[in-house]
Amino acid sequence: MPPVLWVLVTAGVFVAAEVRTSLRMIAMAPAFPRGRMFSLTKIMPAINLGIEEVERRGVLPNHRINLTVVDTEESAIVGPVRFFNVIHQQGGKINLFLGPVEDYTLSPVGGYAPYWNAPILTPGGFSHDFKEKRQVEYKTLTRIGPGFDSAARFLVDEVMKMHHWKRVSLIYDSDDRGLFNGYDYLLGSAFINYFKKSLGSEVKFEILTPKYADILMDTVGNKFSVVVLCASADSVREIMIKAHELNFDNGEYVFLNIDLFSSKEDSEKPWYRENDTTERNQKAKKAYEALMTVTLRKPTSPEYRNFSEEVKKRAGNDSFAYGEDEVNSFVGAFHDAVILYALALNETLANNRSITNGTEITHRMWNRTFEGELFQAIT
Repeated sequence: MPPVLWVLVTAGVFVAAEVRTSLRMIAMAPAFPRGRMFSLTKIMPAINLGIEEVERRGVLPNHRINLTVVDTEESAIVGPVRFFNVIHQQGGKINLFLGPVEDYTLSPVGGYAPYWNAPILTPGGFSHDFKEKRQVEYKTLTRIGPGFDSAARFLVDEVMKMHHWKRVSLIYDSDDRGLFNGYDYLLGSAFINYFKKSLGSEVKFEILTPKYADILMDTVGNKFSVVVLCASADSVREIMIKAHELNFDNGEYVFLNIDLFSSKEDSEKPWYRENDTTERNQKAKKAYEALMTVTLRKPTSPEYRNFSEEVKKRAGNDSFAYGEDEVNSFVGAFHDAVILYALALNETLANNRSITNGTEITHRMWNRTFEGELFQAIT
């Protein structure tokens, strides 16, 4: 039974008012640019819906979630400094951090959070290091959603081993494709790490430049027949058009594209650009017959569509245009992260453990599959 506070309403009359323990939750993400898939403008409606869902389910009836928002400015310097500032302002008593997403910001935050025994839940932390070092360095970090290691495992174990492909050229883009700086470099690194560990074979790692013909002739040509691409959709399209012009889509070469977060619309006709010529669109269409793309399954349930509409409605004029697509997986993951934490905390309290035992709560979230309101989340 929750504590009770007796409140004087009128002279000589007292009524019982329920006192609920405050849970301090901090959301960390960049405010700008708003077009980022995990900008504060995009994720805040989802986080608030998650808090409301916890209330509706009565998962934590004796607690009230108080949310504070921190702008990381997409910076590996500003983000951690603001992390320390909010820790200081709250007297070191933080119950949960949601985010940050960007790996270079998350790394120092995730490394210091165990000092205060503060759980961190994020749909980011893509690099394989976050999983490999979580028992030692990132003891209170829980990743909700896919990591680069899982994409690399699928590509190597389910595709390359089956076809006995052991020599690969990997081309990565230096731009961040709207996610965060270094995204494609880290994605390519995860693939190379697992590829070498699993097959111990030859792989060439090369940065993408605008000279697509030179890359294909020098890096592929007679040396490699399998090419893995870690690049933006526009860059991949330009490479494939050039591959067509060089007759590299003749069946002798295979192109594998890792594009985890493309929109539903982009996934259906990735070769087509409305502002391009008919000739180039046809070249791209033909070239894409030699391209296999690894991506995430997009949620299609009625619940997810309803959630998407509610998020867009709440974002209102404060937001950019979401377009016709459902909201992206980062937005859904932040919603389900709130619910996952509430479930883990509820179990912790039911086992007579403390609300401040971040390690216990974290371990109850690791390696767990649960049915979120939106999709099945795996941590």
